[in-house]
Order: sequence, then C-alpha cells, then structure tokens
Amino acid sequence: MRNKNDVNRTKVYRHPMFFYKMLCLFILISVAPMAFAQSVTIKGNVKDAQGAPLPGVAVKVQGTTQGTLTDVDGNYSISVPSSKSTLVFSFIGMETEKITVGTQKAISLTMKDSSIALNEVVSIGYARVKKSDVTGALTQVTAKTLEERPVQNAISAMQGKAAGVDVQSNNRPGEISNVVIRGTRSINGSNSPLYVVDGVILMGDMNDINPNDIASMEILKDASSTAIYGSRGANGVVLITTKNGKKGKINVDYTGTVTFDVINSVTDWASAGEMLDRYRLANINGGTYKSGSTNYMYPDPTVDLAIFGHSDAATMAAIRSAYEWNSDGTVKTRSTTSEEQAAGLPAQVPVYNSGNVPTTDWAKYLTRTGITQNHQVAISSGNDVSKLYMSLGYYNNKGTQENQGYKRYSVRMNGETSPLKWLTVGVNLNTSLSEQKYGNSYRTGSSTGPNDAYGLALSQYVMAKPYDDNGNLILYPGNNQSLPTWNPLINLSTTDDLTRKLTIQANTFADIKFTPWLKYHMNFGAGYRTSNSGSWQGSGSTTRLKSGLPTTAVASYSTSEVYQYLIENLLYANKTFGKHDLGLTLMQSGQYARNVGSNMSASSIFYDACKWYNLAANSNGKPDSYGTSFSETSMISYMARFNYAFNSRYLLNASLRSDGASQLADGHKWDLFPSASVAWKLHEESFMKSFKWVDELKLRFGMGTSGNSAVGAYSSAGPLAQYAYTWGTTAAYGMIPYNMPNPSLGWEHTSQYNVGLDFAFLNQRLTGTLEFYLSNTRDILMYRSIVPITGYAQIMDNIGRMRNKGVEFTISSKNIVNKDFSWSTDLSVSSNKNQIVELVNGKQDMAGNNWYIGQPLNVFRTYHIAGIWQNTTEDLAEIAKWKANGYTFAVGQYKPQELGTPDYKLTDADKSIVGSTDPKVVLGLTNTFTYKNWEFSFFLYSRLGQKYFSSLLPAGINGTNYVGYGRHVKASDFWSPSNTSGKYPQPSTASAATVNASLTQASYVNDGSYMIVRNISLGYKLPAKFANKLNMKSMQIFGQVMNPFIFGGEVVKAGLNPDDTNGWTSTNSVGESTGGTNNNTIINTSFVAGVRVSF
Repeated sequence: MRNKNDVNRTKVYRHPMFFYKMLCLFILISVAPMAFAQSVTIKGNVKDAQGAPLPGVAVKVQGTTQGTLTDVDGNYSISVPSSKSTLVFSFIGMETEKITVGTQKAISLTMKDSSIALNEVVSIGYARVKKSDVTGALTQVTAKTLEERPVQNAISAMQGKAAGVDVQSNNRPGEISNVVIRGTRSINGSNSPLYVVDGVILMGDMNDINPNDIASMEILKDASSTAIYGSRGANGVVLITTKNGKKGKINVDYTGTVTFDVINSVTDWASAGEMLDRYRLANINGGTYKSGSTNYMYPDPTVDLAIFGHSDAATMAAIRSAYEWNSDGTVKTRSTTSEEQAAGLPAQVPVYNSGNVPTTDWAKYLTRTGITQNHQVAISSGNDVSKLYMSLGYYNNKGTQENQGYKRYSVRMNGETSPLKWLTVGVNLNTSLSEQKYGNSYRTGSSTGPNDAYGLALSQYVMAKPYDDNGNLILYPGNNQSLPTWNPLINLSTTDDLTRKLTIQANTFADIKFTPWLKYHMNFGAGYRTSNSGSWQGSGSTTRLKSGLPTTAVASYSTSEVYQYLIENLLYANKTFGKHDLGLTLMQSGQYARNVGSNMSASSIFYDACKWYNLAANSNGKPDSYGTSFSETSMISYMARFNYAFNSRYLLNASLRSDGASQLADGHKWDLFPSASVAWKLHEESFMKSFKWVDELKLRFGMGTSGNSAVGAYSSAGPLAQYAYTWGTTAAYGMIPYNMPNPSLGWEHTSQYNVGLDFAFLNQRLTGTLEFYLSNTRDILMYRSIVPITGYAQIMDNIGRMRNKGVEFTISSKNIVNKDFSWSTDLSVSSNKNQIVELVNGKQDMAGNNWYIGQPLNVFRTYHIAGIWQNTTEDLAEIAKWKANGYTFAVGQYKPQELGTPDYKLTDADKSIVGSTDPKVVLGLTNTFTYKNWEFSFFLYSRLGQKYFSSLLPAGINGTNYVGYGRHVKASDFWSPSNTSGKYPQPSTASAATVNASLTQASYVNDGSYMIVRNISLGYKLPAKFANKLNMKSMQIFGQVMNPFIFGGEVVKAGLNPDDTNGWTSTNSVGESTGGTNNNTIINTSFVAGVRVSF
C-alpha cells in the first residue's frame, strides 16, 4: 500500500507543468556550455611544395558543414566551435591534411602532392575505379590534353597521346579522323572503336561532341576491358565523360580561339620552263621531236608548234616567250660551240631561255587562308543537393580550299539532383546542328567524292593560264581535252555539295542506394539524328559541258533519319570483409535502332538557281531516280562482372556478357563474351620495402573475347530486290533475295591476351606503362564463292582469321620541379604487326585482292628494280637477252631484278612484298616548360616504316602523258649520257611502249615515314590579383602554331599528307593514289590565338 507522499509525488509527475519545467531545465543545461564557450577564429595560408600559394583549397571543420575556400593568395579565415575542433584541408592533386586547432590562432601549411596516378578515378565501363586498381589495358586522355590543341573533335587530340591508338587525320573541314586501336582486325567490317558518352553509345559521330565539354576520355584496349561491351567491343572502346557542375558559386567559363590556316607545301615544284624542257627532252629521247623526218636535238619554235600546237593561244604564247624574236617575226639565232656541233647540233640554233616562260600558280586560284573560329561559354554550379553544367558552342571552319567548310552549333546540359539521401536522378542532353560543304571533285565527274580542287590544280599545265586576255575562263588550259585538264576554276561557281545534320541525344539516369553496399542504377538514353544532303552540278560545270552531255544542270538530294533507344538496369554490390574486397555488377540492357532514308536525282534541270530543290517541277516533270530505305535492329544483353581484391594487393576482375541480336538468324542470335584479368601490386610486398624510390609496381595479365557487330540488318536473311520477268506477253515483277541468305552468319570474334606493367618511381617523378599484347580475330566476314546452280555467285560467311601483336610504352617524367620553373616530358611509343592468318580458301593467298597469308592486310607486292641500264658492254648484252623474250628495254630505263634463277622473264615469282601502309612504329613526344605564369610546350608526332604507292616523282614521267600531280615535282637527277648515275630514268615518249608497266609501278612505292612538329604553344596566365581587378577568377591567353615543320621521305617531299593512308594501295585513272593530295588531306600550318576566362 502506497503512502501519502508517494501519491503526492505521482500527482506532481503527472502534472503538465512538471514536464514543461523539466524540458526548460534540460535545454538550459544543454545550451549553457555553448554560452560560456567562445568560438575561435583561425587564419592561415596554404602553399604547394614549391612555395606557391594554393587558391581554392577547401578548409572544413570536421564533422560539420562549416567550411571555406582559400583565396587567390592562399589565405583563409574560418571560425571553429572550440579548440578541440579539427580542420580538414583538401585540394585536387594534393594529400588531404587534418590538423587539430588546440591553442593555435594561425594555421599555415604546405600541402604535398598526392599520388595522383594511384588515386585518380577512371572509367572502366559501367563503373569508375581508382587507377591503381585497374587490371586491364587502359589509357586516359584528360581535359587538359584536349585543351592543348584547338581541334574540331576530340579524336584529333588523341593522336600521339595514347599508345596503341593510331589516329589518321584528314584536314577536310568536317571530316572524322580514322581511328584504329591495336591494329586492323576486320577486312570487310568496321575497324573503328565503340564510342560511349556518359554511359550511352554515341549515335552520331565525334563531331557532335564539343571537345570543350569533355572531362576525360578512357580508351579500353584489351579484351579483358572491352568484353563487357560484347559484340561491339572488338575494336576497342572509348569512354567519354562530359563535364558536370561542381559545388560552389556559379562559375562562368569562356574559351575562344581564332585560327588562320595556310597550306604547308614543302615540295620544290618545277617552274613552267623546267616542265617545258622536261616535255621536250622526253620527245627528243623518244625520237618524236621532229619536223617531217628530221629529229631535232635542240629547242626550235617550229617543232614546238608541231608538238604543242594543240595548246590554246595563251599557252602557245607562253611557250614562244622562251625564244627571242626579230622585228620581222623570225626567231633570233646564235652560233653553237664546237662541243655542241660535235654532239650533232647545227652551226646556228634559236636563242632560247626557258626561264622566260611565265609560271602559273594554279593553287593560288583555288586556295585561300582558312579561318576557324571556336567559341564556347559554359556555366556550372552546384550545392549539396544539385549540380548543373550548361554550355553553348560555336565552331566555324572556313577551309583552305574554296567551297569547303564546316560549321557547328552545340548545346549541352548536364544536371543531377539528390532530393533524398538514397536517391540521385539526372539528365545529360546534347544537341548539335552542323553544316558541311564538301567542295568539288572534277576528275570523277561528280561534285562529291575523295578528290579535290587542290589536287587538280597541281595537275594543270603550269605554262597555261586560267583566263584569256579578255578575262574569260579558258575551258581547256593547254587545250588537251584528252587529259584531266579542265579549268578547275569553272566549277567554283557552278557546283555545290553540302550536308546538314541535326543530332539530339539525351540520357536520363537514376541511382538508388538501398544500403551502403548495394546500389541500383537505371540508365535510359534516346537519340535522334536527321540529315539531308544536296549535290548540284550546274549547266556551266565542266562535267555538263563535256561532249555528249546536255548543257543543263543535274542534282541529287537525300535524307536520313536515325532513331535510337537504350535502357540499362544495373545492380552494384560492394562489400568489404576484413582484407577481402568483393564487388558484383549485374546488368541488363535493351537497345533499338531504326534508320529511314530517301533519295532522288534529276537531270535536265532548267533553272540553276533551284539547285536540288523542287526537282520534279524543274526537271521535265519527274526525277530520273528515286527511292526510300528502312531498317531496324534490336539487341538484348546481360552482363555480370565480379571484382575481388585481397589486402588491396591482389586483384581479380572477371566478366561474362551475353548479346542477342535481331539481325542474326534463329539459333544464332545469342553469343557469349567472357573475360578475366588479374593484377599484383608488387610495391606493397614486404620484399619491396627497401626500395624506397618505388611508388608503384603493378603487374597485370588479362584475357578475353569480344565481338565486332559488323553484320548489317537483314544480312543473314537475304534482302529482297525487284526482279522483272515476262509472263506470257506481259511484263511482270517479283521479289527475290539479291544476296544468298546465310542463316549461320554471326559476329567476328577477337580473343586477346595482354601483359602489362605499371610503374611509378621517385615520388611520382617517373611514371609509365609497358604493355605486350596478342590478339586473334576469327570468323571474319568475307564473301565465299558458291556453286552457280544456286542462282548466286557468292555468299557472305564467317571465314577469315587475322592476328595482331605488339608492344606499347608510355612514360612521363617531371624533369625539373621547383618554385618558379618546371619541365616535364611525356612519351608514347607503340608498334603493331598485323598478319593475315586465313582467307576464303584457307591458307591460300588472294592475289587479286592483294591479300597474302602471313602478311599485313595492306601491302605492296611488286617487281624489283636493280638500277638503270647503262651503255656498257655488260648491260647491252643483258638487254639483248631480255629482247630475245620480247622485252624492249633500252639504255637509260629501269633495269629489272629477278628473284631466284635468272630466266630473263618477269613472272609472278619475281614479285615480293616490299612494304605496307601500316607504320612499324608510332610515337608522340610532348615537352612542357613552365616559368612562373608562363607555359611553353611542343608536341612531336611520328609514323615510321610505312610505304606509299603513287607516281609522285619524276620516275613516273613517260609516254605522252605530261599532265599529272607527280609530274610537277622539280627534279633534275635524270639519267643521261652525261649523268649516268642519275636517280630517275630518262624521260621519253617511247618509255610507255618499251618498259614493262608493272616494273614502272615498282618505282611508285615510296617511303611514307615522317616526323611532324604537331604543335608549339605559348601561354600566359594573368596573376590572380590582376584578374580579380577585372572581376575575373582567372584568365589565360595563348598562341599556338600547329604543323609548322615536317620531316620525312619521298611522300613528304611530294607535298602529301602522309598521315592519311586511306587509298594508298589503289590508283585512279591517271595512275595516282586515291589517298594523299587527291583525298584532300594537304597539311595545313595553323596560327592560333586564344583566351580562357573564368568568372
């Protein structure tokens, strides 16, 4: 039984005022220490290891949200709750410092460089990891590298910066460089890598991505890295991460450059007089410089009229200017010397000076100083909840050739928000609108294609003129209508060819964090691209003025629309148990793509002003041809990846991906792509502790299989085509497959093995990577002959095999590092050997395609030249033996070299491989020097050991074909009786009939090795205190010279761009390679002025 006091206490506890009073007392007790405690203000300065102030260092009170940033001089001031507080100093690239306040009123410190190479986070596909934990072959290209050269797209900036990545540039405005990673793998399929932007496969091309929007690029090179992309990863994967907003105040950045481009020709071109002398010498040597039956051995205007009389009046006037004339119209003569008379010249010969012949620089009429403007404004901001990045870009490249150019407008918006601790959602949106003007192609009769005006300009008669005395264009300068000597200036105003594109690509994502170790990621991407292309050849264009064509215009127009969708679901699980780190990634994705196109063309167009518009009404009522196209593909994929690390020292990465594609036949739609890689951090072993200078030493090994999705839509089913036949007396139409269906058609597969060594020495002063790899590609898509009874001649099948092996080496060194001056060097070297292992008929060569077992894909197989025939007893006897077999060799011509036992016959056995378009070594070297606020750098790039095929040099001058690109190169080292050691055979109009054509082509294989100074840059960063006075956070001005110097072999001396090997193994109708000049890849020297400003 309770007493009265207990009852009273119970009443008191239950009284409302009691709880109110107790709550007030609790609050008073809790707040009292804070009332009596005084906050402490800490001030200080932060510097780097060289003593320079560090602006932007984050200074935070540990365990709170209170923080500040150092100013431009490295100073800061922050209030802390008590002396027990701990300050945390953090800065990108520096080791994080923690300091307890204690009794200190001022805290200054020098921050140390962190092991950036080890702690840096990189993308590996569907995940980001520390670079020190990477187990595959990966190369990173940073935003700073992309900023070093103001390029049209990020591909060009990769050249020479990533070992094993071969980037072949093309200077035509708007063109995309060709990229091959670790060698050619496919013969008929694509060898281009897969591009993935912010987790979504790029729908368009790299021109749609503004390089200034890119934060980093990771290039996955071995199968252990690329297999997670399954059927699309065989050619390597380029992962692109674009910029995002950062926590802090609104930041506005402007980057602008203006570039002036001029054609850089290092060729010593022949003058008009030198060309005229060469033509005349060819006729003299060929016995065709004659009047009647008399052969002339000296220049004579009468004979010139007979030889060059077909030329127009302006050209003949130029030729006649080499002679001196009397007032009565007769040619002045001079007395010959006794030596000349002994050589067969008469007592009197015309006074002649070829230096008086005026030379026409055709290139100046067709080229100009190109101007490129590149401007971008970017805005970024963020807080603890949301981040936002937006940019506007404008790029306009007015090329060095008339009628060429590329213009692009780009808009990007990247944003994300975390409304809940466990939820993050975001969107990445990129829009690009572009217009590309292709210029003109005159040789092929088309206004588009690989040829260009500059190439044709170098093929004109240099003694001819584009305009007559009345200022009218001469249709045939030189009046030789049988050669490609149409006046190229005509087409500048009478042809047009352009393409407009609009690309929109969006990616939305969501991250849900279930637990600290379990996360779900959803990614949905959608893209739309539309393009329209128009080509017009006006009624006054050269192709329409040719004999047999009506003097009306012709035009064509085509459109294309591409839709693409992607959805990915990923589940990440990462858990640590003591020394064991385990990770599991599960992925499911679905992709869909649809392509719709249309095209039409018309001739007999009445009004040139309409060009390719309103074709039906402007072309006799209907187009000549028209059509539409449609295709769609879809793919479903599943992927699992397992990561394991023991003691952060022994690493394992294994993955398995399964792809199912709609374009493959039933029973063959699915395929598996496994991979595995391991790494061992040797530097963390106890036996390495005594090597204090070793910061990192990691050994890697990886293997895996990836695919090349080169199978087009409906390839296995056999697309249908219309077929006309007669049913009784009536024409009827049906549909038949125009290719033999192959229900077993599948992907190409590449299995690759990679061994790598990552190293860092001397406190990160020396870092680098060494890689060895071997890849085997099987199931290469090729056409196989089948029995005619099937109704088809061939079928596409998975047959061929190819091998690539190589070595890559990259090294970076900080040569000098002190307070005011630093010098760093970056070097990348790679070598790849490509080899055909198997073709359609197994181990048999396919000489018709120039494919040989055991050799690279792109090779030259020719006869061999042993020199030039001399007027000696031995050579004359040898010539007689050749003549007995029908070969009419002569002194002064190329001498063949037989392989094996001589039989004085040129057979296939006398041919061998003499080179390849593939370089043996590719290297890039960058040196960067900084002095206070100044930065100077230069970049060298080289391709060594590649060969080129073309009649570039005077070796190809023979017969009566005097016009052509290679025939304009200045050269005087011809063989002659007085110059028996001459390098080139004597020019002769008879050469084409007396020299085996294949033997002459052997002289067309030239050295394509070169080294180019790709970039020289000088920049100045305005001191922060001056920038602040201008209301700027920072400002940098810079100037650059790109491609100022090039050194190399015959190809370089001939004025071509040896960087573009496309078409080097084939020739066009005038015996010249379809690469080089004709592919519009002339090297430009560029002068750049630029500024970067941050507000």
